[in-house]
Amino acid sequence: MQPQPIPQVQIPPQNMQIPVANQPNQPQFYQIVQMESQNSCEKLSKFLTGNANIPLMVFLILMGSFLHMIFSILFAGHYLGGYFISSSFFNLLFALFVWCKMSMKIESNTSTVKYAYLFFINLLVLSLVTITFPLCRIWNFVLFETILIALNNKDKRIKFFCCRISGRLVIIFSVIYHLFFNWLGIFSLIVTIVYALVYNKYLSQKLNVSNEKAERLENMCFFNYLKNHFKTFISVQDILNKEKREQPLVQDINNSVNMSFIPANMYPNYYSGIIPNPNQPQIPQQPIAPAQGAINPPVVNINQAN
Repeated sequence: MQPQPIPQVQIPPQNMQIPVANQPNQPQFYQIVQMESQNSCEKLSKFLTGNANIPLMVFLILMGSFLHMIFSILFAGHYLGGYFISSSFFNLLFALFVWCKMSMKIESNTSTVKYAYLFFINLLVLSLVTITFPLCRIWNFVLFETILIALNNKDKRIKFFCCRISGRLVIIFSVIYHLFFNWLGIFSLIVTIVYALVYNKYLSQKLNVSNEKAERLENMCFFNYLKNHFKTFISVQDILNKEKREQPLVQDINNSVNMSFIPANMYPNYYSGIIPNPNQPQIPQQPIAPAQGAINPPVVNINQAN
């Protein structure tokens, strides 16, 4: 009699999920992330420049240059109307494709309040010397700051329209560019060049503003409103936090010659000493030990009776 074969039992895999009858479908939950909407300035900046994160003061200066071009078109009824339209148009192109990228780094390393202060001071000087309305001198400030950046970064590579050239060549090409498109403003062009040289040598430290003063201005009503309502407003605290994060890279940045320009050497951040720097560690003062062989003078108690 032959033995009967033992039936084999199939064991299902452990990872296989066995459906359970009459089990209700589990609802799927999706996390909804609400994105912060852009304000009017950011939308306009995105439309005109393609970038919504341009710092606030740089954006306002660009809008001033754009507004000057609009006025040139509207009031171009005389025989020099074509010159003023083309001049304002090419000045706007220079501001967009040469100055804008550099100035964004400058404001990101100096804060919006300090950059606004230096902009109005320098624009006022250029307007008073040339005896013109400040709106007409925005292109002079753009050229002034471009020359100033190039003077402080002569050996660095700076983007000039579609190519990168040294700071020395940026000065030459910028002057030739504005001499060609602003030939009627030759006097203001010369004033801008001379003022950039004088500012770089004598006025860069005198006209600068300390971090304490910038922070006090940030707490004022107008600037405090901008600080709380515009993401592109850069505060002094933002700059100090950024310097903390990038502190290990400072050595490599200063030693590199072929990289782009260094924005920190334009309008340096500093504390005047009246208020201590909150991010600087306080070093306890150690008592000074007397020199070896020195004899300490005797201490006389003036309150002791004779």
